Amino acid sequence: MSLPRQSGTYVVVTIVTLLIWILAAAKTRQVETVAGRLDFTVASDSAGDRFQVSPDQIPVTVMLEGPAIAVREARGLLTSAPLTVPLPAEHGRQEIDDLADRIQALDAMRDTGVSILSVEPPRFSVDVTEFVTRTAVTRADIQTTSTVQDVSIAPTEVSVTVPRSLVHELPDRLVVDAIVDPRDVLRLEPGVLHTVDGALQLPDSVRVGGSATIDPPTARVSFQLVARQRRATVPKVRVQVVSSPEDFGLYHVELASPLLADVDIEASPDAIAEVEAGKAQVIAVVHLSTRDKERQLEQKAVSFFAIVRTSGEATPIAGSLKDDPHPMVDLVIRSVE
Repeated sequence: MSLPRQSGTYVVVTIVTLLIWILAAAKTRQVETVAGRLDFTVASDSAGDRFQVSPDQIPVTVMLEGPAIAVREARGLLTSAPLTVPLPAEHGRQEIDDLADRIQALDAMRDTGVSILSVEPPRFSVDVTEFVTRTAVTRADIQTTSTVQDVSIAPTEVSVTVPRSLVHELPDRLVVDAIVDPRDVLRLEPGVLHTVDGALQLPDSVRVGGSATIDPPTARVSFQLVARQRRATVPKVRVQVVSSPEDFGLYHVELASPLLADVDIEASPDAIAEVEAGKAQVIAVVHLSTRDKERQLEQKAVSFFAIVRTSGEATPIAGSLKDDPHPMVDLVIRSVE
C-alpha cells in the first residue's frame, strides 16, 4: 500500500517549515544578563605554584548579545564553572580596566559568537605574588635535655619557597631546622639508635613570617639516645648557706628571703620522681667564704642546686631561676660582738 502523493508533499512541507523555524530561531539575536564567576590565573604558571593571585575568584554579571543558540552556549560557559581569565606574569598589583574585553577575547567565549556588551564590575584589581624557590641545608634540632650522639638527617637538602619581595631576607647559606618533639624522645629507650620525624622550620633569625613553605615539610632524624633527662619546675626551693666552720659564732647571716620560687631543674627521671613524690627536696646552695663575711656582702650568687634525700645524700643537678643558673640572693651579714 502506497501513501497518496499529497501525504508526501505534506511531510516535505512540514520538514522544510521546521528547518526554517529552527534557522530563524538560531539567527534571532537576543540580549541576556548572566551571573557567573571569573577565575584569575597567571598564564605562564601552569603548575599553579609560582604565582599566587588574590583574590583568585570574583562574581560577575555579564550582559550577552547574539543568536539564541550562541547566547545559550555562552550562558553554559559562565554558569557551569568559573571562567578562567589569564593574567601577565608580573609581580605586584594589577589593574584590570578592560574586563569585558578580557572575557570577549577568551577562545571559548569567542567561539560561541556572542558579544559582551558589559560586565559588572567593569574593572577589578588583584595582587599577584611571585614565589622564588631556594635550596636549604637541613640540620637536626633535638629539643631535649637528654644526651644524644651519632645524629644524622635525611634529606640533607630541601626547597624553601618565599615571595619575591622577601627573598632578600634569606641568608646566602640557608639552613632549616628539623625540630624533634621532646615528647617523642621521652618515649624512647636509651642505648638504641632511633629514627623520628622532625618538623622543618626556618631559624628565628630568618624573618619571613609564615609566608615561607618548605618541601618536604618534615625530615627523618636518626640518633642514639645515651641518657635521658627530665625537666620540672619546683614551686619553692630553700636557700642553704654553706660556710667555713671556723667562722661559727663570729658572724650572723640572714637571708632576705629563704626561698626561691619556681626554679627549673633538670635531672634523671628517677630523681625528678622522688622530688614530685616528696621523698627528696631541692635546695639552692650559697657558699660564703670568710672574706665574704668580713666584707659583709649584701648579695651572693647561688653556687649550685642539689637534690637532698631523706638519708642526707645530696646530688648536684642543673637548675635555673628565670634562665639564670646562678641567681643572686640578698644577704644581711653582721659581726657578732
